[in-house]
Amino acid sequence: MGEDFLSKLGIISRKIVTAMLTAVVAFETLSGCGYSSVDDYLRDLGILDPAEYDDLDQVAPVQEISTVTFEYDTEEESVAASEQLSVEEPPTLELTLEDPEAEEGEETDQGTHVDDQFSKTYRNIKDSESDEEVRSAREAMGLTESGINALKAEQKGLYAYELLTDAGKTLYVEMLSILRNMGSDVTVSTTSDDAIELVFEYVMADHPEIFYVDGYQYTNYSVDDVITRISFTGNYLYGEDEVKRRQGKINEAVNKCLAGAPSSEDDYYAIKYIYEYLIANTEYDMNATDNQNICSVFINGKSVCNGYAKAAQYLLGKLGIQSTLVTGTVNTKNSVGVRHAWNLVLCNDAFYYLDVTWGDASYQTVSGESADATKLPEVNYDYLNVTTKEINSNHVISDIIEMPVCNSMTDNYYVREDEYFTTAEMGLVGDLFDRRYKDGSSNVTIKCATDGIYDTLFEELITNRRVFECLQGDTSQVSYTTFEDTRTIIFWI
Repeated sequence: MGEDFLSKLGIISRKIVTAMLTAVVAFETLSGCGYSSVDDYLRDLGILDPAEYDDLDQVAPVQEISTVTFEYDTEEESVAASEQLSVEEPPTLELTLEDPEAEEGEETDQGTHVDDQFSKTYRNIKDSESDEEVRSAREAMGLTESGINALKAEQKGLYAYELLTDAGKTLYVEMLSILRNMGSDVTVSTTSDDAIELVFEYVMADHPEIFYVDGYQYTNYSVDDVITRISFTGNYLYGEDEVKRRQGKINEAVNKCLAGAPSSEDDYYAIKYIYEYLIANTEYDMNATDNQNICSVFINGKSVCNGYAKAAQYLLGKLGIQSTLVTGTVNTKNSVGVRHAWNLVLCNDAFYYLDVTWGDASYQTVSGESADATKLPEVNYDYLNVTTKEINSNHVISDIIEMPVCNSMTDNYYVREDEYFTTAEMGLVGDLFDRRYKDGSSNVTIKCATDGIYDTLFEELITNRRVFECLQGDTSQVSYTTFEDTRTIIFWI
C-alpha cells in the first residue's frame, strides 16, 4: 500500500505482451413479470477472468482487442463476438495501491462493505500522476480530486452508494460522471472487471435518471497478464440531442405529476400519491417501447416492472424521499422465478418495500394473473409499504445489493387506512363496512395480520355468509375476491 504498482510502462527492457480486452455489457431486461445474474452469464462466456497470453518474440508489443457483446430480451439471450489485432505502444500510467481517501499511515476499512474483496484492485489516480491523454479524458468528465470530492458529497445518503468502501465510492462517482457526460474510454480507479460490474449495478440502482444507458463497455490494458488499468464507456441508447429531447418530455410529465403531490411532512402521503398516480397513468404492456427505463412511463404511458420501479424512484427522489431499485424474481399463479423489479423506500425513517407494478390491475389482467379486471380494484394496495416477510411471500430478492430487514408496519397502507385486522372481531369488520359506505367506496378490503385471522374471517364472512350482516340496503348477493398469499379479502359493494 502506498508503493507504486507500476512505475512507467513506456520503456521496458525485456520482451512483453500488452493485451487490451474490451467488453460490452448490457443490462438484463425485466419483463415484469436465463441467467440468474450477469456474473453467471459472463462466466459462461469466459470474460470475467483475464485472458492468458504467452510471451512472443516480437519487435513491437502486440495488443489484442477482443470485443464481446451480449444483451437480453424478454424471451432469449443473444451473443455476438468479434476480434481483431493491432499494434500499439503500451500506455503510460502511474498508479498507487491504496485507498484514495486514506491518510498516510491510516488503515483502510475492511470487512464491512460489499466491495471489500476489491480493496487490492482499487487505485488512487492523482491529478499529477497520469499521462496527458488519461488526465485530459478524466478532466473532461470533471474527475479531478476536487471534482470527485464534490460528487461524493452529492451522493451522500443514497442507499447503494453508502454500502461501498470509500475507494468503491470513488469508482462509483467516476462511473456516474462518465455516464452523465456520455463519456467514452475514460480511465477509472480499479483494475478489476468484477469491481466494474458490481459498482455499475450500484450506480444504476441509485440513478433512474440515467435512462439513456443500458450497459457499459470496458477496456483492460494488460502487461504480462497483469491488468494495469481499465477504461470505461457507457452503452448509450441515444445521441445527445435525442437525450435532451426526451428529457424535456420527461420533465413535462414529471411536473404534471408533482403539481398534485400532497404538501405534507409525512412521507406516507407522498409515497401513496406516487403509487396511485403511476398506476392510474401507466398501462402494463410487455411490448412497450423503452420499457426498461423511465421513458416508457413518462413519454409513452406503457411499461413493465423496470419502468414502473424506476419511474417511482425518480418521482420519489423529486419529493425528497429516498428509494432504490430492487431486482429479483417473483412466483406467480402461472410461473415461478420470473425476473422482476420493485423498490425499497424510506418512509418516515423506516424502510419498506414498494411494488407499483403489482399494485396495477392492468398487470394482473395482462399477465394472466386474473382474467377478469372487474374482480380487482384499480389499485391493489397489498404492495404499498410492506415488510420483508410480506414481500418474501411471493418475491425473491437478488443478492446484487444487500437489502435491510424491513419489519415496521407503522406506515403500511392497511395500517394507516385502518383496514388491518389483528383480531377476527366481527364488530370491527362492521365498522369498516360502515366507513366504506360513507366514503362512497366501491369495495371493502380486509387485510389480515396472520393466516389464522384470515382463515377465521373467511369462514365467518364467506362460508357462514355473515358478510350479509355488514351490507347495507336490499342486497341478496355480493361479489368478493381473495388473495390467500397476502391474506386479503375484497368485497364489492
